[in-house]
Amino acid sequence: MPALQERADVTTRLYEDPHNPHLYYERGLVHEKLGFPDLASADAYRALSLLDSVVDPDGCEFHARRRFHDSPEITESKARDSNNAADDAAAADDDDDDDQFTPLTQSEYDALIHPVYALLVRSLVSCGCFRDAYEFCARGLGSIGSTSDNQTSSDREAHATLAAQLATLQREFARRRNLPSSTTEIVIDDPSALPAQGLARRVLYPWNTHEPDRKSPETLALLNGKLRTVAPKCEVRAVALPALHSITITKPNPSSSSEPQDQEQEQPEEVSIQLGLFAKEDILPGETILRENSLLTATNRLHDDLCDACNGPLPELSADAPPVACANGCDDTIFCSQACHDQAQQVYHGAVCGLMENLESIGKDIPDPKDKADYLYLLLLGRALAMAATQEVHPLELGEVKFIWGDFVDYGHPDPLDPDPGASGNDGTLPFSFQLNILQPMRLLEEMEIDPYAHLRHYDTWVLNTLYAKFRGTASGRLSTWDGGPELCAVHPLWCLANHSCDPNVRWEWGGEITFVARAEAERAVWNLPSEADAAAAPTCRRVGAGIKKDEEILNHYCDIGLGVKDRREWARGALGGFCLCERCRFEAGEM
Repeated sequence: MPALQERADVTTRLYEDPHNPHLYYERGLVHEKLGFPDLASADAYRALSLLDSVVDPDGCEFHARRRFHDSPEITESKARDSNNAADDAAAADDDDDDDQFTPLTQSEYDALIHPVYALLVRSLVSCGCFRDAYEFCARGLGSIGSTSDNQTSSDREAHATLAAQLATLQREFARRRNLPSSTTEIVIDDPSALPAQGLARRVLYPWNTHEPDRKSPETLALLNGKLRTVAPKCEVRAVALPALHSITITKPNPSSSSEPQDQEQEQPEEVSIQLGLFAKEDILPGETILRENSLLTATNRLHDDLCDACNGPLPELSADAPPVACANGCDDTIFCSQACHDQAQQVYHGAVCGLMENLESIGKDIPDPKDKADYLYLLLLGRALAMAATQEVHPLELGEVKFIWGDFVDYGHPDPLDPDPGASGNDGTLPFSFQLNILQPMRLLEEMEIDPYAHLRHYDTWVLNTLYAKFRGTASGRLSTWDGGPELCAVHPLWCLANHSCDPNVRWEWGGEITFVARAEAERAVWNLPSEADAAAAPTCRRVGAGIKKDEEILNHYCDIGLGVKDRREWARGALGGFCLCERCRFEAGEM
């Protein structure tokens, strides 16, 4: 059976039997076969969490159980019904359905626990999430023990897998500590030296039925209809852009003693047809051409003086229109106006109202500046989950994210002869970590009183990865005046239609609403000559003059345009999905 069909079948069974660790392990193996070690690691962790309930039932909220075996005919019928059922109706926690399930036994636990550890560690290593892989590897090896007494063949196979992965982690640790990599007994005495963040494939999943045809006449008409009130002098058009993912591929090699390097692979230039924002008429310098509000916002500062909805500043208590507090038990949830309060209740706060005591601290006040930006994306994810739950829609159907492009690549099935299909995760460009892509999203859902297993249809890891890809390519941010780190971010679905250039013709400002303002000539970027260029050389492709002409594309910027080309490309790479190929970057890098 083709692997994609295998995945579809086991996922359908999971919707009917969502607390069955056997099925998560089975699907994890299929995800590994498909070249998705990130999804495999998430399934393995779900299986592991449910298995924990067998040995510690009082310490676990969700308990492992499986549906009694049905005949194939009944199973097929229920699978068809499941596809048409509402998500809540399919939840297996319904008391009326309890007699259809049986708890997992100790013998089932013993047979499954070690293969699950092996899959989890193997998948995390394939993604480059070495720190968490080491933690689970140590736990798995400790669970199996060092003696062969009473070990089954699956135990011995799992032990061999974990031992091999530990050797890989030891080599990575030695490389980072400049230890002799040939040492056979490398002790990982400081796991924090291992990187926690790896990469996943930024892919358009073949089973994703929520991605619209962004270039269809219907989509363009819909977006242009929204632009009439937000940016009346602009319109959306299809535009050909270079496919950045085909230019740079990062391949960390933990078995190598050399530093990992970005391998710039020159491939035939691909073109990606995307959307862009264009001027319908001449626009004067200094003219504001777009004003957009969004409630898909996040801040990482706990108890800050910002509106919970729009992240705009709160008015003074003595103002004629003072701040408005949530009246339903969320004492620290404050809004800048009654309008923001009412809109928040309808858009996102309804699902978390009364639950903020435990939710509000997740991802806030992160001490390490290097982690702040990543945790802002987690907070954006949390807001999107709350919006979906409040509006009772699939997260990918939210109007704020549905038409955003996440710089995806088309899915390519791994070579069936590849002995390590999970290694295809090495061509990933989407940052991925156990904490931000698996553990913390599950925690968010649990604190929202949503069963992450029973509601897998809405909150599966591939859904979260798709949201992260869209956020990383489009979210705007604001730096803290205290430490210079990122503290605010938001997704404005019409604002982000403007494509990136390191020589933008607009600047943007954000304070409750986001705006585009046409740049004057003095505000345009200064192009630097390539390092070996003749001093008399000048870029012939640079447009001069102020304002924006009719039919000219509106060009935004996702990085500090005052940086050099190398630093700009590195900063913008996460948002763009590859190195920037705008005309300024190509000129300054000597590529023109």
